[in-house]
Amino acid sequence: MTETDSFIRFFLGCKRRFKRMSEEKLQKYQLLKGQEVVKFAVANAPFFKNHYKDHDLNNVWDLPLTNKKIMMGNLTDYNTVSFTKKELIDFTTRIEQEQNYSERFRGYNIAMSSGTSGSKGIVITSPAEEKYLAAALFARFNFPKILRIKWAFLLRITTPAFQVNRFGQRLTHISLLFTLEKIRNKLQKFQPNILSAPPSMLKILVKEVNEGRLDIRPKRLVSYAEVLHPDIKKEIEQVFNTRVHQIYQGSEGAIAMTCKHGSLHINEDLMYVQTLDQNGNQTPPGKPCFRMIVTDLNKKSQPIIRFELNDIITISPEKCKCGSSFRVIEQIMGRADDLFWAHRDGTEELQYIFPDYIRRAIISSSEEIDEYQAIQKDYNNVLVRILLKTKDCDEEKVFKNIHLKIEEVFSSYNCQIPSVEVRFESPQRNPNSDKLIRIHRAFDL
Repeated sequence: MTETDSFIRFFLGCKRRFKRMSEEKLQKYQLLKGQEVVKFAVANAPFFKNHYKDHDLNNVWDLPLTNKKIMMGNLTDYNTVSFTKKELIDFTTRIEQEQNYSERFRGYNIAMSSGTSGSKGIVITSPAEEKYLAAALFARFNFPKILRIKWAFLLRITTPAFQVNRFGQRLTHISLLFTLEKIRNKLQKFQPNILSAPPSMLKILVKEVNEGRLDIRPKRLVSYAEVLHPDIKKEIEQVFNTRVHQIYQGSEGAIAMTCKHGSLHINEDLMYVQTLDQNGNQTPPGKPCFRMIVTDLNKKSQPIIRFELNDIITISPEKCKCGSSFRVIEQIMGRADDLFWAHRDGTEELQYIFPDYIRRAIISSSEEIDEYQAIQKDYNNVLVRILLKTKDCDEEKVFKNIHLKIEEVFSSYNCQIPSVEVRFESPQRNPNSDKLIRIHRAFDL
């Protein structure tokens, strides 16, 4: 029996590796697991056999890249469980229409992911993979010291993993497609001691609590699905009087999770994460990466090997106080789609501007800003949407400060100053993913 076949063995292994595995032993473990998953993929999926033809399979971290477009274009030959692309698309389309997310396809959990670009993806998860992922969650998550768990997951869609009522432990899903009133009523009735939701929803719930329409006192808060900006995190923690933990997970795997000290550790024994700069070299700690490549060290039904994401993260140069050798993500800055680009003064050379600098420019413009969103419409035009905390704020002053702060950012990069339009209205969610993306570029390079 392999470790992934047993919940208990994988649970204990995750605990042991996080606490005791040195950096040197971890690198050997990652390479061995990477080689194992590559050999399995080549033996069981025609796509990988062809993709890695004439390449050294032992040199895992230099194999050709894959991405969502490549995977979806070759889905029939990409998966190792003999599912065709047509039957997978037909199944996910039907369950989306029926909203029957508990149904399985031949025993497998099949889900459709909708990226921010609108590019659909299919996620295949076997029962064994669900089991060891659950074991990893229970091994890594910093549970409060309570006898019975009442964990509410606020998500757009659900899977059977989020509907559990066993041995007094309850996990329940509350759909983000519900009205706010219905979400509030369900939370009020359930009284979760662990609450998980995207940061934009946590912020809405903060307002509901502040205005007396919701009375819940969770002992743990968990953020996922959207970027948790430091200012939003601080506000949520102040109202609920507890730390916000993060689960950094996507259709490509369980990338990172917060430890008891609040550090967001990469799940190094589950995912191998490469962070590269613009020239393809390893990004030094403390600097934002330009490209991110991940390899799932265990998943075999739909291998994720040298899979390119467009997430921008910064690895911390500091070790966590918990003592683990697992790297810490200092900040998730967004996606490559969120990079602003501008022409340098006096030249047509393009310069990227990290979204965090735009965010800081906006929130530092006024203490009265409640919500915000910045959209770069083209190289020379930026739209900023602002919601103020009260109606009697000096909008003209906020307007001028935002203009000035954003101009300062572009000037600091020696770039041409764009035209900045400020609208006092609610930010708009992405129509494909329903996520609130606060800093976004709306055009292709």
